[in-house]
Amino acid sequence: MKIAFVCKENACRSQIAEAWAGKMWSGFDVEFVSAGTHPARAVAPLAIEVLREEGILWRGSPKSFDRIGQPDVLVTMGCDVVCPHIPGVRTVEWDIPDPRGKAIKEFRRVMQVIREHLLELEEEIKPR
Repeated sequence: MKIAFVCKENACRSQIAEAWAGKMWSGFDVEFVSAGTHPARAVAPLAIEVLREEGILWRGSPKSFDRIGQPDVLVTMGCDVVCPHIPGVRTVEWDIPDPRGKAIKEFRRVMQVIREHLLELEEEIKPR
């Protein structure tokens, strides 16, 4: 199973979601990817910092949506533009505010919201 996390720049929310999902679901046959509708040049330094605070050494990079292949589940983080849609692919919408340009406290809050959503998603689709 492939799960894709998508937002506008693929620099904050979707990167955090991809990193946390990989940590939470390690050992299961699930592939996680992230992408942006308008990818940034680099992952936001504060996104990397809040992941590091949780013991996750993240080295992801922004990717465009058309480079990730077809997922089984598409999770939109709140794109601020029209989020991608793939006919026949289950779409889950998480309307999470973009922390870019805000203080690290907001990145931590957004990360906690993402973790809560991941736990909910886990109950629905995690292999048993």
